[in-house]
Amino acid sequence: MMIKDDTDLWWKRGVIYQIYPRSFMDTNHDGIGDLKGIISKLDYLNDGTTNSLGVDAIWVSPIYKSPMKDFGYDISDYRDIDPIFGDMADFKMLIKEAHKRNIRVIMDLVVNHTSDKHPWFMESKKSKDNPKRDWYIWHGRRPNNWVAVFELRNAWWHDKDTGEYYLGTFTKHQPELNWRNSEVKKAIFNMIEYWLDLGVDGFRMDVINYLIKDDLLRNNPWKLSFNPIDVQEHIYDRNRPETHDICKEIRKITDKYEDRMLVGEIYTNSVKEAVAYHGTGNDELHLAFNFSFLFQNWSARGFYQNIKEYYNSLPKDAWPNFTLSNHDQPRHHYRYRAGKNTDARARVAAAMLMTLRGTPFIYYGEEIGMTNGKIIRKAIQDPLGKRGWPFIKGRDAERTPMQWDDTLNAGFSDTSTWLPVNQDYREKNVANQLKQEGSLINFYKRLIWLRKGSNALSVGSIEFLEKAPEQVLFYWRKYEHEQVIVILNFSDQHQILDGSLIGRVQIILGTHRWSGEEITLTAANKFKIYPYEVLLINPA
Repeated sequence: MMIKDDTDLWWKRGVIYQIYPRSFMDTNHDGIGDLKGIISKLDYLNDGTTNSLGVDAIWVSPIYKSPMKDFGYDISDYRDIDPIFGDMADFKMLIKEAHKRNIRVIMDLVVNHTSDKHPWFMESKKSKDNPKRDWYIWHGRRPNNWVAVFELRNAWWHDKDTGEYYLGTFTKHQPELNWRNSEVKKAIFNMIEYWLDLGVDGFRMDVINYLIKDDLLRNNPWKLSFNPIDVQEHIYDRNRPETHDICKEIRKITDKYEDRMLVGEIYTNSVKEAVAYHGTGNDELHLAFNFSFLFQNWSARGFYQNIKEYYNSLPKDAWPNFTLSNHDQPRHHYRYRAGKNTDARARVAAAMLMTLRGTPFIYYGEEIGMTNGKIIRKAIQDPLGKRGWPFIKGRDAERTPMQWDDTLNAGFSDTSTWLPVNQDYREKNVANQLKQEGSLINFYKRLIWLRKGSNALSVGSIEFLEKAPEQVLFYWRKYEHEQVIVILNFSDQHQILDGSLIGRVQIILGTHRWSGEEITLTAANKFKIYPYEVLLINPA
């Protein structure tokens, strides 16, 4: 399998770091992270030297004004910052300080729904003939079987004042906008331009494939599932063909600005459905999130098949991306835990993420191996967890406070925190790992800075050795005369590469060998790969 080189832009070469702002750094002593907290850690993220992590952009989860029924994904004012996080002056300072360090800033764009406290909805529900009535989706009865995924019940909510029902496919506090209404589109498009004018470098577009609903409001087919939030085939409430037209319109807006980027959350089980949001001729989203690794078991062959399907499904000129963790799914350090080998697996996963062809997304704390926290029932904050306990415990476990050091509350806050800090913070934290040469965070730093300095690793072609051992991923990254060979052992056993490499090679980076070491390989000798070894080499 061969993927050819493509044009290079910051969002192709760069490493993007997701910040869940409630949990990153608290500076105003309320136990909740804030914008000044993010600003205080920008040098940690990238100060221009290899002493820092070296990321090129931050994606900040929602910080708009909100009642926080779904922690910012229920927006009551699209043009203001919630006081929990700070104010517009703080946001402008974040843009200024981030750009000073060549860090791009990506905001969340949540436009499938608003809060039920948004002025638009407050107007819409006043009467059936209110000018904003049609800004939301109303019906005289419950017209279908669509499910509210965070409430685990029918998605149509009764309004006692007008006697009708409005649609809310997440919670009753998140009424759905009617994207068939031209005034809604105009208002949202103006809002997008407002943030772009302020210097935002792009948007992560929340559930972008949900925007358009079936015009006939037909029932979704039921399906057998042990997961109560996945009991329907979402034919009529997601991925409607008209959604692509909206994506094209938003792309045209961002294309009027220099060097901006759109990445879409396309939540679907179909890779082909997700990559379709790149459009035809790259006229929709710049990136469509690839979530396949979030559900991939630990297996070299499994990852290979996953990667192969994804690359082969991408439209021409579309750019790949990969992520191992995010705010909605269990952290990969937790998913791939294997006792004493957990950190070794984390290094293999990190090396894969940073050396595949495509933009890597890192979730805060991933670089120190943060795991899922233990959240008791009375500490649950997530509406999904509150509703679904004990079968669905929600998403709080992957949103616990960042572990900066071994002081009170892991250095995140000097007061009681909105979610409990993970119990392992005294040993597992940024300050401790920065002092340890062989720590996970220092491994991430080396990988990121190596990638930044390598055309082959950032924008080069990729070619896999199809006949690698079952538990080994083996691939070449190439750009003009530069070549990097990546070998990743996913097993706790030695693996033999018999005749796969011939000649003199030099170690660029590895977990078991010295950087700069040279090895001569012949057709007769057998090259032994150590358990969970990461090996990046090039011809000497």
